[in-house]
Amino acid sequence: MPPVPFTQGSLFGEADAIGYGSGQVYDEMVNGQGRLRPHWQTFMSSLGPLDSEQMAQRWEEARRLLHQNGVTYNIYGDPNGMERPWPLDMMPLLLPAHEWKAIESGLIQRASLLNAILTDIYGPQTLTRYGRLPPSVIHADPGFRRAVHGIRVPNDVHLHFYAVDLARAPDGRWWVLSDRTQAPSGSGYALENRAVIAKVLPDSFRHCQVERLSGFFDTFKETLLSIAPRTSAAGRLPRVVLLTPGPYNETYFEHVYLARYLGLTLVEGADLTVRDRTVYLKTLSGLEQVDVILRRLDADFADPLEMRADSSLGVAGLIEAVRAGTVVMANALGSGLMESMAMKSSLPTLCRHLLGEELRLPGVASWWCGNDAERAYVIDHLDGLVIKPAFPSLSFEPIFGAQLSAAERSALTERIKRRPWYFVAQEQMALSTAPVWQDGRLQPRPLVLRVFLCATPSGGYAVMPGGLTRVSSESGRLVVSMQSGGGSKDTWILAPRRADVASSQPRPTALAMEPTSSGARPSANDLPSRVADGLYWLGRYAERAEGALRLLRATQSRLIDSNMPGATLQQRPLLDLLGSLGMIPAELARVTESGNSRGLRDALHAAVTDPDHPNSLRAQVLRLHRTAYSVRDRLSMDMWRVVSAIDRQTQQPKGRMDAASLLLRLDDAMIMLAAFSGLEQESMTRGAGWRFLDIGRRIERSLHMVALMRGVHVADLDRQDEPMQAATLSVLLELGESVMTYRARHLTSVLRTPVLDLLLGEEANPRALAFQLAALDRHMRALPSQGVGTGTDPTGGALAIVAAARNSLERTDAMASSEALRTLLDTLAMTLPDVSNFLAHAYFSHAFARSA
Repeated sequence: MPPVPFTQGSLFGEADAIGYGSGQVYDEMVNGQGRLRPHWQTFMSSLGPLDSEQMAQRWEEARRLLHQNGVTYNIYGDPNGMERPWPLDMMPLLLPAHEWKAIESGLIQRASLLNAILTDIYGPQTLTRYGRLPPSVIHADPGFRRAVHGIRVPNDVHLHFYAVDLARAPDGRWWVLSDRTQAPSGSGYALENRAVIAKVLPDSFRHCQVERLSGFFDTFKETLLSIAPRTSAAGRLPRVVLLTPGPYNETYFEHVYLARYLGLTLVEGADLTVRDRTVYLKTLSGLEQVDVILRRLDADFADPLEMRADSSLGVAGLIEAVRAGTVVMANALGSGLMESMAMKSSLPTLCRHLLGEELRLPGVASWWCGNDAERAYVIDHLDGLVIKPAFPSLSFEPIFGAQLSAAERSALTERIKRRPWYFVAQEQMALSTAPVWQDGRLQPRPLVLRVFLCATPSGGYAVMPGGLTRVSSESGRLVVSMQSGGGSKDTWILAPRRADVASSQPRPTALAMEPTSSGARPSANDLPSRVADGLYWLGRYAERAEGALRLLRATQSRLIDSNMPGATLQQRPLLDLLGSLGMIPAELARVTESGNSRGLRDALHAAVTDPDHPNSLRAQVLRLHRTAYSVRDRLSMDMWRVVSAIDRQTQQPKGRMDAASLLLRLDDAMIMLAAFSGLEQESMTRGAGWRFLDIGRRIERSLHMVALMRGVHVADLDRQDEPMQAATLSVLLELGESVMTYRARHLTSVLRTPVLDLLLGEEANPRALAFQLAALDRHMRALPSQGVGTGTDPTGGALAIVAAARNSLERTDAMASSEALRTLLDTLAMTLPDVSNFLAHAYFSHAFARSA
């Protein structure tokens, strides 16, 4: 049932009725008389009364969804900036269909214009030759890439993905603030904003007939597949990768999100290599040729041979491969030149010359100080202008001339005169405002709208029907930036008719649906080697955290409850283990009557929550979380949520916890680690990625079991009295999670031989060393052994170590005597770590391309 429409006299028909004051600028929701604009009335009707409790509940739901989905934004230079929660306001920005159509037309024209300018600048350069464009505008810009001049790009398309920042002036017209042509960010966040708001406000979304976003991304994927230099042959599709600077980039979440959504392989520079002017992806089964690179890395860092020599993010020889035509970059290297503010004043003239049309979507009036006449105007009119860097590589905050003192104005004038080509002045424009929900009410905030376009396979450009709306952090602040604390909104384009309710998942592209004569499927072993390495260490850190947690929980429970059977005696081996593993100081580990020792309590607390303690549980979880973040595109959403929950559960509390609270927190963390292990076993496809994750877990569990045995000197148990023997063996059974199995099998007391058989030699026990070795043997035999060009089995050394360890465990005398057991444990402690070295040598260094 549709909502009741607004009337001008209704409660929500006037802004005053809801306490919303829009000020003196153009407001997106209300007009100059304080009444709702027509296209907002349906939305506000469906929203219902603006009850503070109900709105707070909705916001909490949105915040929880963002947190569960791991939506983050990294803020450089902020100690709390890494993985900062994404700021989303629940009130969307609404634009009517007729207004959007005019914006869309202007944006398509602008994208075509900028692409034509790039084609000329990196080609014949007729614009500068015949005076249409000052040469100094190009050659003074560090963004002009001489290394790629003369390189032809497919279909003369330099801009495959393009973004524009728009602002609305007080007269209601939209103006272009800036162009994003290097590696535009924000489309993934816009998509996530839509997913969250559509769940939080489902009735409003349905009644407002909002245009969907998925079709735009389908078109973009088709474009990426269509520009591949190798056409899809029988049994294969073009390989398209998304090149990211890595987890420390401010928008890394978006890189992961888009790679998943578009079905691309997320890669870092270290994942790629150039051989014979061809780009290859390093995979487990060798080198796989790459056809298209969707670039989220600035051109500066793309190739240390021809760009910045100190870059460790790019790929040596990449430009030579582009020059040879074996790989296509999207966007083309050098496209960032069009982000230059110095060129904005020339665009109307260039549009008439290149397209034979007037520029439909005007830019804010700009003056480049590198031009004498324009510089003189800027100096004379500083009071009404905003000073910005002329080129993207010159980074400083906008300077508002009206806010400067006389001394500051004089100093700025001198700076401009010394280096005039560094500065551009723009007319100061009052940004329009939109409502945000803050402090229990609607408040107006200045906004900037970023809209996205992509090239289409048939030529031309398509516009995303929506965008990323950013709002200022406070009223009256004209700097709208996520780095400066701003927020974001979903952007709703209201369809003229009911929008097609389509799946939120992208439809199969035309190229992806082409049948292949061979019916071949993508190789299961084409996992990037860096990702395989990351998954391997993810398994190790998960198991390492679990081992530390079990040990700390067992110790803490006995210190709290001395009435547990054998609790006092069992404290000794537990403290010995904590000391031998470096989790508490060795001198505390040797104190028997220390259950109430303040020093021991502090040490145990640090062993749980101190991030600076190298062997603490918190330090292990931080490694786990960091590694999971680096391979996030390979983890399911549920797995990532569990990793985030583990991270929260082990954070250092604000106040001091008592022993009982600490134990409860350990119990909760154990449940989360068990959930992660369960998802790993039950939800991951049994491909190479899962195998490497499980190999890491099995190696770490093997090493941990050996360390436990050696830490309590299990080979010397016969020198201890019977109660101490029983206490030590009971601790080993608990840490090996085998207490119930032992009790079911043996009705007698805890004895040395059956305990060792269960924890070392029992291949059916998932905690036993024999089980880990058998699993390692199966995994390594299933890994790819061809393609490295040596003709030998790359896992031969690792398999030999595992086989020798299994043979040792199977010998009947291996655990019969103290000396034999000691020798066995010492040998395993020395040889098992070498399995990692063999795996790294076999799969993470590449010398040969995989044969076709």
